[in-house]
Amino acid sequence: MSLRTLSVALAALVLAVPAAAQQRGTVEFGAFGSAGTFNKDLTLDRGMGGGGRVGAFLTPRLSIEFEKSEMRATRTMGLNDVNVGILSGRLTQIFARVGALSLAIGGGAGTSTETNFMHSYGVNALVGAKLALGGNAALRADLIENWLANESWKSYQSVHVGLSLYRNPSHVTRVVRVETPMPMPRSDSVSAEEQARRRDVEQAYLALRDSLNRPHAVVVPDPSSTVALATMEEKIHFDTDKSELTAEARGILDAKVKVFKANPDMRIVIVGNTDERATDAYNMLLGRRRSDAAKAYLVAQGINPVRIVVTSEGERQPTVSGTTPDAQALNRRAEFRLLIASAYLVTPKP
Repeated sequence: MSLRTLSVALAALVLAVPAAAQQRGTVEFGAFGSAGTFNKDLTLDRGMGGGGRVGAFLTPRLSIEFEKSEMRATRTMGLNDVNVGILSGRLTQIFARVGALSLAIGGGAGTSTETNFMHSYGVNALVGAKLALGGNAALRADLIENWLANESWKSYQSVHVGLSLYRNPSHVTRVVRVETPMPMPRSDSVSAEEQARRRDVEQAYLALRDSLNRPHAVVVPDPSSTVALATMEEKIHFDTDKSELTAEARGILDAKVKVFKANPDMRIVIVGNTDERATDAYNMLLGRRRSDAAKAYLVAQGINPVRIVVTSEGERQPTVSGTTPDAQALNRRAEFRLLIASAYLVTPKP
């Protein structure tokens, strides 16, 4: 096959098909059949055979590769056929890519031997094409010109046609966004979000308290409101380092459920508290678990969760000072504050 014939074939492929790129580190393994023609001054004529190739991509377009092939070659002057072995290495550059088709050129050096131990060495040049068959295989055709330095630069040509398989690198670099969890509050600080929420709760509570304390010109609160208010403000207590509700606590919450249902506009704040043992950060979380437990029980009894706000004060607002068991028991509590309520709370009928 002449260089002109191969060029025409490659041009036709460019118009007909398209190719895929390889990534850095991809390894190519190939097997091919080969045919060659030799300068008659080398006493060789034509040869047929095959070989193999291994290469690695230094960039998506540049690879280094090595080939070993064997051909059975006829000879001139009636001499017996001989085996010709060719070993070459080269750099190959993909200079054009259209769809699944890649066009390449390359250059390198190599050596060759034949049965009679004639040894030659020189340089070579390549022009070729690869037609991708998916991401891991391609059909490949190359035309290679070899010039032998120790044979007065006499040349021979060979054509390789075969299949290449690609093994992509096992490691792939990915950019991963890691969400850093919010740090636990230190004993001497609380998050800005928590502080803002506490301020809102406190302001709403103060506004409600002032409203209830403000004298009304026309009407007088029903005495039953005092009973309902006392029921809603009754505290519940917890065992040491626990957030599970005791039987007594559930009974108190059951009474609150009745007032809740009799006053559909009422909203409350549940504040979880602890005694002074453990760290401030731990106690803040324990207080929150206690207020969450009280809310979960009320919701399970049919109270809309939007009517209940939960927060924690940890060890920061003890009911009584001291470290005695009695003082600690009183401080392990959940408090209930009215956030929104009529001045006339309805006491449910027995």
